Amino acid sequence: MDINALRKDYAGLDFSQKKEYILNLKKKVETANSVPLRQFLEECITEYNSEVRARNEKAGFAPKPKLPDITPDTFAKALITMISGGTKSGADSLVRMKLIGKWQREPDEGDYYYKFNEDGSFETNEFEGAKGTSDVLRGNFSVGIDNVVLMEPHEKLKFESLMFSQTGDSLIIGLKDGLTFEYNRV
Repeated sequence: MDINALRKDYAGLDFSQKKEYILNLKKKVETANSVPLRQFLEECITEYNSEVRARNEKAGFAPKPKLPDITPDTFAKALITMISGGTKSGADSLVRMKLIGKWQREPDEGDYYYKFNEDGSFETNEFEGAKGTSDVLRGNFSVGIDNVVLMEPHEKLKFESLMFSQTGDSLIIGLKDGLTFEYNRV
């Protein structure tokens, strides 16, 4: 697979086509175990998010999208995809180890964060029904078969997928409606 050709294809797309391209690329990344393809997906997501921020800034506002409710079945299917290294037997501890810590969005996107603790608890201020970034939801998480991250209470959470960057310093959270946000380790 020629990443430079893919990069050229992506650069030729207009803004409205890029989201669909990223969603299709994400499906390919989930089935093909390709590090260069995963890195290209991260590059596309970062560029797309930058373009969204620039468009919002140019328009003079940065509205927060209404996020959909997530069903228990959809949440149960949420996968941490394309994690480098580790074996099947050590996957739980590897994923858990990579998740532990606080992950926060860029300040211009709001002070949203997820914090995963060693004892299996988590907290976030990005959940359905939050009245602002000062509201906090606490719960528990575990890593299951095929690196599925299970979080309770799942009915209030807004995301459906997690993906680590190649370096492990970024966590890309995908929402059910296709929006993605990058969180950095703090």
